[in-house]
Amino acid sequence: MKKEERDLIKSAQDGNQEALEQVLVNYKNLVVSVSRKYFLIGGDSEDLVQEGMIGLFKAIRTFDLNKNDNFCAFATMLIEREVISAIRRATSHSQQFLSDSVLLDNDDTLSDNISPESDLINEESTLELTQEIKNNLSSFERKVVAYYLKGYNYNDIANLLGKTSKSIDNALTRIKKKLNYLKERL
Repeated sequence: MKKEERDLIKSAQDGNQEALEQVLVNYKNLVVSVSRKYFLIGGDSEDLVQEGMIGLFKAIRTFDLNKNDNFCAFATMLIEREVISAIRRATSHSQQFLSDSVLLDNDDTLSDNISPESDLINEESTLELTQEIKNNLSSFERKVVAYYLKGYNYNDIANLLGKTSKSIDNALTRIKKKLNYLKERL
C-alpha cells in the first residue's frame, strides 16, 4: 500500500472527516463493482450500493494498518459481506411475515365472512398464478429463483448450476421483468 493511502486511512480512522470522505470517494467504484454482482428482489442496484458503502465504512474503521497491507482486499471482503447480509435480511424479512402470521380466530367472526366458494376461488387463483409463473419462466430461471429465495448469492448459484455469475444476474433480471409483466397483467 502506498504511504499516501496509508496516511489517508489512518487520518480517517483518527476522526478526520475530510480524510474519511476522500477514502469513501476513492473506493466508491469498488463498491459499485462488488454490488453489481448481486440482485435484491424488490430493490434496485442503488440499495445494494448503499449497503456496500456501509461495508466500506466498516472496513475503514476496522482496518488494522499494522497487520494488513492490502486495504482493497479487506474492503472488498467487508463490502461483499454487507451486501450479502442486506440481501439475506431482505429475503428473510419478506418470508418472515408469512411464517409469523397466525390467524387468531377465537370467535369464528372472520371465518363467517369467508364463504367456501371464496376459499375455492382464492385457491384456484393461487394455483393459476403459480402455473402462469411456471409457464413464463424457463427451467433454468426456476432453478435460479429457487436458489435465490433460499438465500444463495450469485456466486453460489453460479457454482451450483455450473454457470457464470453474470448469467445468474441476467437470469434474475429476466425473472424480475417477467414477474413485473405478470403483476401488471393481473
